[in-house]
Amino acid sequence: MTHAAGHAGEPEWPGEPGVLGPGEPEAGERGAALVVFLTLLVPLVYVMLVMADVQRALLATSSAAREAGRVYVTGSDRLDAERRAAQAYREVLGTYGMRAGDPKAAMRVRVGCPDGVGSGCVGGFGPGAEVQVVVTYRVPVARLPFLGEVAGPGVTIGATHHTRVDRYRGLGR
Repeated sequence: MTHAAGHAGEPEWPGEPGVLGPGEPEAGERGAALVVFLTLLVPLVYVMLVMADVQRALLATSSAAREAGRVYVTGSDRLDAERRAAQAYREVLGTYGMRAGDPKAAMRVRVGCPDGVGSGCVGGFGPGAEVQVVVTYRVPVARLPFLGEVAGPGVTIGATHHTRVDRYRGLGR
């Protein structure tokens, strides 16, 4: 004797269309779970991407400031030192995928002769001169998918490097 499922007193068999087994979510619940998952996943991925850009900017600014200061103090004169520092700045930022000409990137070099250095340090350059290099980069936080960054808030990352021209170094003049 064959009975069709769903007759009075007989349970419907799991696996039949429209019949849920024990513990299976309904179709509306599965959709809601997907929406909740995406609602949590998308912001998490966005934050991870911004943090990756912040970390890249930290490494780039720190490396660029250190390298620009290091080559500045090896210059033969002030013009050569500034040229060498600018070149190092461009190269290091390029290594990290950034452009030195980008308005978000900036480098500032301050030099001076501290008191008691001696007569070799003239006009902010020479043996004993103090050099301070500050490199900054603004990481945009507001972005749209497939369009990139938009005007809005950002995080400015910066690094400062202090160094001194060797007091006993003879400059080629």
